[in-house]
Amino acid sequence: MNKVNIDRRHFIKITSLASGGLVIGFMLPGMQALAIPAFDCEFFQPGAYLRIDKKGKVTVFVAKQESGQGVDTALPMIVAEELDVDFKDVKAEIAPYGTLKQGEHDTGGSQSVLNMYSQLRNAGAIAKAMLIAAAAATWNIKESSCAADHGEVVNTISMKRIKYGDLVCQAALLPVPKKVTLKNPKDFNLIGKSEQRTNLKDILTGKTKYGLDIKVDGMLYAVAERCPVLDGTLVSVDDSAAKKIPGVIKVISYKATGAPMHVRAGVAVIASNIWAAIKARKLLNITWDEGKKNKESTEELFKTFAAKAGAKPQIDVFNKGDVSTYTGKNEITATYAAPFLAHATMEPVNFIASVKGDTCELWGGLQLPDWTVNTISKEFGFKKENIKVNLALMGGAFGRRLHFDFAMEAVKIAQQTDKPVQLVWERTDDIRFQPYRPANYHFLNAGFDANENLVAWQHHVLGTPVAYMTDGPGAKEAPEMDGADQGFCYDVPNVHTGYTPVDFNINRGWLRAVDICVNTFPVESFIDEIAQKLKKDPLQFRLSMLENRPDFKTGDGPGALVQSPARVAGVLKMVADKIGWNDKRKPNHYIGLATHSFIFAKSYAAHAIEIELLAPKKFRITRVVAAIDCGLVINPDGLLNQMEGGLAFALTQALKGEITVSNSRVIQDGFFSYELLRYDEMPPVDVYMIDSKEEPGGVGEVGLPTVAPALCNALAAAGYRPRTLPIRNEGFSWV
Repeated sequence: MNKVNIDRRHFIKITSLASGGLVIGFMLPGMQALAIPAFDCEFFQPGAYLRIDKKGKVTVFVAKQESGQGVDTALPMIVAEELDVDFKDVKAEIAPYGTLKQGEHDTGGSQSVLNMYSQLRNAGAIAKAMLIAAAAATWNIKESSCAADHGEVVNTISMKRIKYGDLVCQAALLPVPKKVTLKNPKDFNLIGKSEQRTNLKDILTGKTKYGLDIKVDGMLYAVAERCPVLDGTLVSVDDSAAKKIPGVIKVISYKATGAPMHVRAGVAVIASNIWAAIKARKLLNITWDEGKKNKESTEELFKTFAAKAGAKPQIDVFNKGDVSTYTGKNEITATYAAPFLAHATMEPVNFIASVKGDTCELWGGLQLPDWTVNTISKEFGFKKENIKVNLALMGGAFGRRLHFDFAMEAVKIAQQTDKPVQLVWERTDDIRFQPYRPANYHFLNAGFDANENLVAWQHHVLGTPVAYMTDGPGAKEAPEMDGADQGFCYDVPNVHTGYTPVDFNINRGWLRAVDICVNTFPVESFIDEIAQKLKKDPLQFRLSMLENRPDFKTGDGPGALVQSPARVAGVLKMVADKIGWNDKRKPNHYIGLATHSFIFAKSYAAHAIEIELLAPKKFRITRVVAAIDCGLVINPDGLLNQMEGGLAFALTQALKGEITVSNSRVIQDGFFSYELLRYDEMPPVDVYMIDSKEEPGGVGEVGLPTVAPALCNALAAAGYRPRTLPIRNEGFSWV
């Protein structure tokens, strides 16, 4: 066995969760389960994920960060299923940072249920096995003569019962089993049934505390004025007027950082209340050196994209067959484009930091807390063990808090005061200074033979890569190609995809559905264009290239993913059937559809959208049908929420979402200029779930990518083909 050294501080940290009770089985790599004697026994905690108290109440420590996606309901449901307890007796808490292995707190990429399913089933089964063993010892019978039922162990001989809460002390003294038997999914009582969010009432009544609601003793407040151009520097600041505002304590400045987070140079006002800080910031007189990249614009960027699109891609991504054989004859080409996008979370960005000597304490929402700690340790010189993180609920994230520029800013500010400081970004700050979803441009070319079969497919993606920001401009490979690479699911014998990076002087980051959303819009729109060109039914054209194609791997080696064209076809047929694809339509009503594989989340989705054309380029969305195949569904209510929310998020992008840049400055400054979908713009939607026995896949991002192409394909059926997002830039309007 490999030796693992645990220092005293870390040992106390992981055992203090029990507050004098017994912690058993906290697993670290290369280390056997530990049985630690207890001073008293108030509860039983056979691992890092759950605890049972003497009243039989179960606490599940949720490793993944809750931002509205429902992991604080879905993940406890998995534990409760294997533990055989009533879900009303289960509560969720954020797993304290430092109690889990590196990376287990990380939240993104629709990976939470996918990665935690087996671990949480095992955690619940271990606890149940130990409780059954304790009951069997009490009754002096075999464990096989015991069964678990609704938070009790049943003696199947005498039919006597013992509540879990009455067994915690005995169970805590038992060794943690190395192997347990999991339930057969056909015996599930909870998984697959809808459960409302566990904290829904608190959310609706305003009792739930998010990062912005946290108060720390002695806490001060700060807002920052940032250099309007990325990588600019501070020349001078006149803060005399700002300091006259009652409540202002001091005005400080800090330097910019480079990769990976690109904190801008800033001047911060620290005050006893947030309103004083906001008022004082407006009175700062600052001179900036904007540097040499202060003239860039999105107008010029898209001209650059267009100029480079017809050339050979800078990076070859995937080749199959020989597309050159079909170049110049029986072909169709098209270009598509989409802009920078903001995350626009409901909760404005905020974070609390406190620095005392060589220690640093943090409070707030983080999707990647380990990366945050590692970077802050490197940037500021704190030892990682001297950085304490208090994680908080987030009022939306959508990938925004995969980045932690705000956390680094908070530390820079806290270093210059002797009290904890809460840094708050105003809405304008959030829209103008965040890492944006990359702008992108696509050149597509398709060749078909004399029998009108699609035989060649070329896709040149041009983008403003995230990797250039996180890894620096020297990043050798920065293809944002998911959905346009070897995972391309249609059966075309000759395929070539490539990528050309174009740098641009604003920060970029990941946004919900990331590259698959970027690439599904052009791919599914162009497939429709080809079907129209060949006068083929768009549904049958797709199915002809999906239904007979077997599963295939999207690469070599252990990291290769399996693509299932049959499952892609399954969701496509579902939406077509439910929307009445072959039915006679009302006058001026048109339907479009699109499908995709969210391959790294092991999920598949499709949308069909019906519109009514009211006038040239003016329409109403009359109905939306969505289908998802994500394997076994943990919580249908949560899945429904995610698909409905995904539709709203995606319609914002399709109809009006856009970040524009002039002189290296973002033009938009809030929800009036960066508009979100309004309540009265949300169309009726029906969501259907494929009944599947596959292990559960991800859900959070899967409902976005097919919305824009399905809508655009409906408009194309009406005679108008949008090729750029948002579509209002092409003169479309809606009611």
